[in-house]
Amino acid sequence: MAEIKAAIFDFDGTLVDSEHYHYNSWVEVLNDYGAELDYDFYIKTYAGTPSPINAKAIIEQFDLPISREDLTYKRERMAEKLVKESEVEFMPYAIETLDLFKEKGIPIYLVTGSPRNNVEFLLEKTGIAKYFKFTITRTDVKNSKPDPESYLTAIEKINLPKENMVVFEDTRTGVASAKAAGLECLAIQGNPNLKDNVKAADKIFDSLREATQYLEKEGRI
Repeated sequence: MAEIKAAIFDFDGTLVDSEHYHYNSWVEVLNDYGAELDYDFYIKTYAGTPSPINAKAIIEQFDLPISREDLTYKRERMAEKLVKESEVEFMPYAIETLDLFKEKGIPIYLVTGSPRNNVEFLLEKTGIAKYFKFTITRTDVKNSKPDPESYLTAIEKINLPKENMVVFEDTRTGVASAKAAGLECLAIQGNPNLKDNVKAADKIFDSLREATQYLEKEGRI
C-alpha cells in the first residue's frame, strides 16, 4: 500500500460529536407538525446526509405540508441555535489524530456535507481550524455527499495521486462519496449496530486511534 501524503477528514461524527445537534434540530422543527423522529432510525437513515436530501425524505416520510427549501432553512437555523448554545465535544482521539498527522508533516483537509457558515463557526469555536489546509463544504459544490463531487474537488486541489490519500468517514453517505471518487476510505464507527452502514469502506475501525495504529503498523504514515 502507498505512503499517505494527504489525510482527508469528514467533520460531523468523525471529528466532532455533533450528530445529536442535528437530530435535536430535526426534532424541534418536526414538533411543529406533530411528527416524531426516532433517534435510532435517524442515525441509521439520515446521519451524514446533507439537509436538503434529508428534508425531501422527511417530508415524504411524514407527509409534511412544507417545501424542501423551507424545511431545510428551518432545520439549519435551529441547528445553528443549538450549536451556539451548547458545548461542542470531540469524537474520541480526534485531537490526538490531528496532532499525529501534523507532527508527521502530513497535510490535513476537511470535506463535509454541512454548510460553510456552520462549519466555520464550529471550527473557530473548537479551535481546530488551524489544522486544515482547506475545507470543502456543501456550500462549495453543486452536488454534496453521497455524490463524489466534494472529494473529486479535493483531489484536484490537493494534486497528488489518489493512492497517496486516505479518507476518514463515519456514515454510509460519506463512505459512498469517498469511494465513488476512487479514494481509500477508513470508516470510524464504534456503534456495532451501525457498522453495516459503512461496510463499503476499505476498513472499519472502532476509533480514530485504531485507524492510525493500523496505518502506522503498515508503515504508511
